[in-house]
Amino acid sequence: MKRMIFPCLLLAVIILSGACGKKKGPVLTERIQYDVTVTSPEKDLEWWIQNLDNNKREILVKSLIAASKSGKNKVYDVLTNKEMTPEQIEERCKQKELMTLTREYPPYEEFDSLVTNDLQLSDISKVRFLEEWYLNEETGLVTKKVIAMCPMLESYTESGELRGHLPLFWISYVKKFPLEGK
Repeated sequence: MKRMIFPCLLLAVIILSGACGKKKGPVLTERIQYDVTVTSPEKDLEWWIQNLDNNKREILVKSLIAASKSGKNKVYDVLTNKEMTPEQIEERCKQKELMTLTREYPPYEEFDSLVTNDLQLSDISKVRFLEEWYLNEETGLVTKKVIAMCPMLESYTESGELRGHLPLFWISYVKKFPLEGK
């Protein structure tokens, strides 16, 4: 009986290691990029429709900003793909708005003023993902590897309408970023 235990254990290890290797499958795409809304402007919806409940959304957003400032992950400019310095990251986390104001005294002239505000985590409502996807052709299972994430800020017009979302920067989770174009 004891002679059978070792060969059975060895066979189980071989089967399990083979099964684990096949789960990932071949590369479906080396990179795919998409935005995920982490909070919805529709406040009456259930949390799962908004994608993340408030506590988990706050944890995600805080960890992304902390990762960008910690120096543990490399951070890259969205347009140039050049690595950013801690000073550039700090500057990017400040929102600058050009506002047209009216003087409080006659002749009540209008003037432009540049207003700088620190980043409010509540302004981040989307996260852009850059991923590598694998396809297990036998099961149809898609496995993903996150390459980088990009927090995105809501941007509003002077009248308060949502203009769109501004990407802050890429936070890379791989050593070689950005990937070479093919």
